Amino acid sequence: MDGDSAARKIRIGHAEREDVIETLRVAAGDGRLTVEELTERMEKAADAKTYADLDLLVEDLPVPPPSSALGRAPGTVARTASGAVVPSRDAPGWELGRPLVLRAGWEDERRRGRWEVPPFIRVESTGATVELSFLEVETAPEIISVDVAGAMGTCLIVVPDGWGVDIDDVRGSWGTRKSHVDQVPQPGLPLVRVSGSLGMSTLTVRYANWFDKRRLEKRS
Repeated sequence: MDGDSAARKIRIGHAEREDVIETLRVAAGDGRLTVEELTERMEKAADAKTYADLDLLVEDLPVPPPSSALGRAPGTVARTASGAVVPSRDAPGWELGRPLVLRAGWEDERRRGRWEVPPFIRVESTGATVELSFLEVETAPEIISVDVAGAMGTCLIVVPDGWGVDIDDVRGSWGTRKSHVDQVPQPGLPLVRVSGSLGMSTLTVRYANWFDKRRLEKRS
C-alpha cells in the first residue's frame, strides 16, 4: 500500500467534515452544484469516516482533495473552492453539532443589520420573540439550517426578495407556522431550511414589510 492510499484511510473529525461542507456550499454558490446535489453531498460529508470518503465528494470540483491537508504545514489556512479563507471554527454556528444559539425568555432577541450569518442556527423562544432578519447581510451560506425549539414565544424570520425558506420539517404541536416566502430560492441565492418543534409558539416567515423598509431608509 503506498503512502497516499494509507493516508486516505486515516479517520477524520468534525473539523474536516465541516471544511468539506463549507467547500460544497461555495461550489453550489458558484453554480457548480445544484441544491439537490449540495444536500446529498452534505449528508454524506456529515457521515464520512475517513479522508477517502471526503475526497470522493469533491473529486469533480476544482479544489485540492481533503487528504492533501495531511501534508499541510502548521499555521497554513484552509480555503474554499473560491479561494476564500474558511471561517474560524472557534465561533458557534460553523459546526453541525455546535450551532449559534439565540434564546428569548422574557426579553426579545433580535438579529438585524449586517451580521455574520453562520450555516447552523438554533432558536429557543420560551416566552418572547427571536427575530432573524437577513435583509442587510452582505454574505450568507448557500443553505442556512435553523432549528427551532419553541415553548410559548415567537420566531420571526425576515428574508430579502429572491431567498427561499423551507418550513416543511417544522412540527407544529399546538403552535402556528406561517410562511409568505417562496420555498425555492432564485438561482444563486440562499435557502433557509427550518426544522424542529414549535410547542405552543409561533413561526412567521416573510419578506420585508412597510415598517422594515422605512427602518432601512432611515439607516441609509
